[in-house]
Amino acid sequence: MNKLKIIFASIILTGCALPQFSFKSGGSETKEIDAKTVQVDYFDNKSAIGGSFLGASFTESLRDIMQSQTKLNLVAENGDLQISGVIRNYIISPVNIQAGSESAAQNRLKMSINVNTYYNKNDSIGLNNSAFSAFVDYDATSDFSSIEEELVENLNYQITQDVFDKIFGGEW
Repeated sequence: MNKLKIIFASIILTGCALPQFSFKSGGSETKEIDAKTVQVDYFDNKSAIGGSFLGASFTESLRDIMQSQTKLNLVAENGDLQISGVIRNYIISPVNIQAGSESAAQNRLKMSINVNTYYNKNDSIGLNNSAFSAFVDYDATSDFSSIEEELVENLNYQITQDVFDKIFGGEW
């Protein structure tokens, strides 16, 4: 009976192998990205509005996702994979206009960025001036300045995940 338990346990354990991941470009070719380092340059805020924290917040979010979801070492310069870009739009617009009134029940905060990548071994990733955007809706009666940081964190999460997926996983 003990031999049967050992055989059964060994079959179960060998069938549960850990998944294997690799870094592949998101371009038309799916070659391995043989990189050891990643460089994420500062994303300047080129939008008409948006606080001074916007560029730093997005840049740090993108650096965080590169460190937490890859084995690449983050470097300040000369990275094997280099990511740069700008925040080109950061706007608030009304949505869900209330019936019988000209006021909005909700507002929408939208952020758009442009991303460039350079892979020093073979620039097959192909993100040259690629646009990414995300939006989040919030109650129009809320004080925007008190919730802006939380809204920006949400936008950063959405956009950085999209950028990551495009670089390492292609179109999903």
